[in-house]
Amino acid sequence: MAAMAVAQHHGRPHTPTDQAWIETLFGHVKGEWPHLERIGDPALLEHELGRVRHEYNSVRLHAGIGYVTPNDEHEGRGASIREARRRGLERARQERHAYHRRDTTSTGEPGQ
Repeated sequence: MAAMAVAQHHGRPHTPTDQAWIETLFGHVKGEWPHLERIGDPALLEHELGRVRHEYNSVRLHAGIGYVTPNDEHEGRGASIREARRRGLERARQERHAYHRRDTTSTGEPGQ
C-alpha cells in the first residue's frame, strides 16, 4: 500500500476512542440516514451517499463547530455567522426586557 501512496491506519479492535472522529461520523450517518444500511444496489448507494455528503457538509448544523455547517467553517463564514447569531440573541433579549417593562397590564402575580 505504501508503494501506491495509500495511507493506512489500523486502530485497535473494540477501542472506538482510537478513531473517535470516524466513529462519530458513522454514528451520525447511521442515526440520521438509516435507510443507507438497507440499500443493496451499489449505484443507488453511491448516489445516496453523494446526496447525504452534500447535506452533511452544507445543510446540517454541527454542534462541535458552533452550529454552523462544515462548508461555512472551511470557507471562513463560521465566525461571522456565530457573531451574528450572538448579536441577534442579545437584541432579542433586550427587546423582550423592554416589552415586559412597558407591559403594565400584568401585576406579576400568578393567574393575573
